[in-house]
Amino acid sequence: MKKMQEKNLKLVDKIMTALQKVEDPELLVDVVNLGLIYGIDIEGDHATIKMTLTIVGCPLSTYLQNSIEKAVLSVPEIKTCDVKLVWYPVWSPERMTTAAKQQLGMLDNEQALDQEEEIEDTEEKQKIIDFSVPIKKLAEEYPDFVQIMYDCGFTRIKIPGLLSTVGRVMTIPLGAQAMKIDLDKIKRAFENKGYKVIDK
Repeated sequence: MKKMQEKNLKLVDKIMTALQKVEDPELLVDVVNLGLIYGIDIEGDHATIKMTLTIVGCPLSTYLQNSIEKAVLSVPEIKTCDVKLVWYPVWSPERMTTAAKQQLGMLDNEQALDQEEEIEDTEEKQKIIDFSVPIKKLAEEYPDFVQIMYDCGFTRIKIPGLLSTVGRVMTIPLGAQAMKIDLDKIKRAFENKGYKVIDK
């Protein structure tokens, strides 16, 4: 079972890499960096991709869904694929990576550097861990997030590149399930560090 879970994590990584080749033809930014990929589920050789669009009624909907399916099927281990369009959480520019914002001219070089290196002042606001938020976003927001997860047994979180690939879609509950880690243990660990945990 553990080998199967590790295999699925590697497949998610491969799929995310393949999806980075799918660009929005209007924005010329890939769907991963745009933050359009909300989830990847794998059962055997079948993958289900949950995605959204920048706007409801986007004329590129069919094109992007077909391109995403084609990209996923380019991964040798995947034989069939479903692409599901979801509208919650609602997409916003905040879901884009710094690289995407910079590419679209939303940030200059100095702003991009500041955004990548900035550590938010967590003493002036309550630290909140939302179990529905991808681990990459949580790691970017809280400097001690990675170490807390590692101490809980999520050792894969320090593998180079994991956060920037699988971490874009993986949540704490999904990671805990894959690594067979007690979710309550993770919750207590963050609460002991002064975090408020939202697990609904």
